[in-house]
Amino acid sequence: MLLGTSVVAPTAAMFMAGSTVAIAGDVEQSHIPHYHWEFEKFNKCFDVSGMRRGYQVYKEVCSSCHSMKYLCYNHLVGLIFTEKQAKREAANAMIEDGPDDEGEMFLRPGMLTDVVPPPYKNEQAARAANNGAAPPDLSIIVGARRGGPNYLFQLLIGYSDETPPGVDLSATQWFNPFMDGGAIAMPPPLNDGAVDYPDGTPATVTQMAADVTEFLAWAYWRNMDRSKQVGFVMWLWCFTGIGFFWWARRFVFSHVYAQKLTYKVRPYGFR
Repeated sequence: MLLGTSVVAPTAAMFMAGSTVAIAGDVEQSHIPHYHWEFEKFNKCFDVSGMRRGYQVYKEVCSSCHSMKYLCYNHLVGLIFTEKQAKREAANAMIEDGPDDEGEMFLRPGMLTDVVPPPYKNEQAARAANNGAAPPDLSIIVGARRGGPNYLFQLLIGYSDETPPGVDLSATQWFNPFMDGGAIAMPPPLNDGAVDYPDGTPATVTQMAADVTEFLAWAYWRNMDRSKQVGFVMWLWCFTGIGFFWWARRFVFSHVYAQKLTYKVRPYGFR
């Protein structure tokens, strides 16, 4: 999805309108604007091109710190990759398996059924490598944060060099008004030209943020497109049934509704 005036254009204005986070000395999270994502519409689906670019951003930028433990390589077949490409992608990832006959763990090429390997073996290793802050898993991050894709997109583009009063940052923290408290341990992950898109799309910060948001939204709502298709068919059958019952009442059972029923009530005490 090439984000133009429909999504990204209001970013600067909304950021300036919601960038005040210090209120009476208490730091509050800035208002998260709502962007009209195409995949949220009833008659729209995920943008496959944007998802492919988003996976590239995750692989080249985010995967060095963040895991996706609920995403397997076979989930990528048919959308991000063909089956052959997904097998090649999985084989390039060395998966720790075992133990073998001697009780030792070993590395093997990945398969389609394997989960995308995490960058760290455990949470303690992740904290040790990131100054005590464990990077969250991204496979369900869209559903785990208030604001969903809007929060994720705004967080990625919302870093600011100006720290307002009331925000105390350590040497390993950055200011982001869309983070609760204003302090975030993750440095700005995106820079213009950080990736090279094969389709020639300009790799701006907003474009990369939109693409990876699209991919992570799909990772959380993988069945959204299928659910919309099923829902459309159900609504179609529902309206068809309503039309059929109207036709039956109007033309088939009209004599039942048109007949007049009279009752003769006997006087009280009459036998």
